[in-house]
Amino acid sequence: MQKLITSALPYIHGIPHLGNIIGSVLPADVYSKFCRLKGEKTLFICGSDSHGTMFEIAAKKEGITPEELVYRNHEKVKAIFSKFEIEFDYYGITHSETNRKFTYHIFKKLDENRYIKEKYIESAYCENCNLYLADRWIEGNCPYCNGLARGDQCDDCGKLLDIKEIIKPYCVLCKNKIIFKKTKHLFFDLPKLEPKIKKFVKNSTGWSNLAKKETIGFLKQKLKERSITRDSNWGFKVPKKGYENKVFYVWFDAPIGYISFTEEWCEKNNENLEDWWKNENVRLVQFMGKDNTIFHTIIFPAMLIGCDEKWKLADRIISCGWLKTKDIKFSKSRGKGMTTEEALKKYPPDCWRYILTSLYPEQDDTLFSNSILKEKINNEFANIVGNFVHRVLSFCYSNFGEIPKISKYNKNIEVGEIFKEITKNFENCRFRSALNSIIHYAKISNAYFNNSEPWNKDDEKKKEICFYSGNLVKNIAIMLYPIVPNFSKQVFEFLNLNINKLRWEDANKFNYSSKIKKPKPLINKI
Repeated sequence: MQKLITSALPYIHGIPHLGNIIGSVLPADVYSKFCRLKGEKTLFICGSDSHGTMFEIAAKKEGITPEELVYRNHEKVKAIFSKFEIEFDYYGITHSETNRKFTYHIFKKLDENRYIKEKYIESAYCENCNLYLADRWIEGNCPYCNGLARGDQCDDCGKLLDIKEIIKPYCVLCKNKIIFKKTKHLFFDLPKLEPKIKKFVKNSTGWSNLAKKETIGFLKQKLKERSITRDSNWGFKVPKKGYENKVFYVWFDAPIGYISFTEEWCEKNNENLEDWWKNENVRLVQFMGKDNTIFHTIIFPAMLIGCDEKWKLADRIISCGWLKTKDIKFSKSRGKGMTTEEALKKYPPDCWRYILTSLYPEQDDTLFSNSILKEKINNEFANIVGNFVHRVLSFCYSNFGEIPKISKYNKNIEVGEIFKEITKNFENCRFRSALNSIIHYAKISNAYFNNSEPWNKDDEKKKEICFYSGNLVKNIAIMLYPIVPNFSKQVFEFLNLNINKLRWEDANKFNYSSKIKKPKPLINKI
């Protein structure tokens, strides 16, 4: 079974914050690393979401073009993800000729199949700026939570909005009150596809509870036609007579990027797109934060269904809650939350990967604080895992210079059931639970080493304890590799093991013995 894994596209008008990492990119990377350890053919795709009015606003402030801004930010974001040990097979950008080609193709198929409608609507207009305002140029109060409504979505509660629902809307450029003027736009006829979407949702399995909850709640309302064009200059121009001066709304071309990036990867690797996007033997697994759920469970599937070309629909959709600090959601656009650049200056990437996985909001929003960070890193990662690894390897090295062989195998520590539990949690994308179980495994391993007291035993018994303890170190390093790859790589280096030759099942085996290198402490307390 092939795995096609996608992470929701980061919107790159600014530097990603920790909430962006925990919401989609990190869990997708953890799952991708796990699948590869399982020996599954895996393709991990992502890219920069580079259209939309936020780029026009930011570029105007800097005195550069939107294209200059997005490609500069694209390179910055790629570099940051690399420092976090996020290993995409391909990381593209939506402002590309490949994505333009697929966007036009899908639009034309939807138009041919009569899922595109023309409508006159009243669009937001700023008389002071003499400009039609796309969604992100408008702010005001949310009618549901009174939070900050930014265009077509509330930045606080995440609800999708109609511009006219916003209370006291104003132009973000000049802060003046807006008016509404009639203009013609193209709409995606979601209501016509509602029965097929409901069938897709009903038959879905393997979705996270949060993805199901958000989607079923949204479907209780009648689906509405959704505008796919905007009066703007930045984006793909609409290839239809009478609409040449309009661009596609960012929500339309962004998810098509998953297909475009796969095509670009295929071209570089001599593979065929249809083997990934039109293949029943592929499992498509998509990761996102809860505010992106509806785009992946309803809108993007509707676009693919409407084409009637047998595009692959998601098998599993994993959405999660928000990372909050003192009940404030991390928000890149509003400058809230620690940026990834700031985070990496404070602590190494494995610390962040560990704490973010341990806080992964599988069911609901999660609170982040410096005290939680210190407690998790110092008391779990350093004291339980790091201390066990260093003590065992130091003892083995000083006494034997190796993980010794034993003549008779008598398994005297039972961890097989915990390994099954850890495996199941990874398979079900319950990474927080998986990490908790690994810590439990490490505690049992610590107890075995301490209670066995190898320092008080003869050489034969000492060898036996070192053999089992050394294998427990190896097993923990394999199981932690998807979460903290740098840490595991260093353990493998001490053990003279090659990660490329290891498999997930090796974490449940007690068959390793070899010369080892002199170990050193790997985790510094904070």
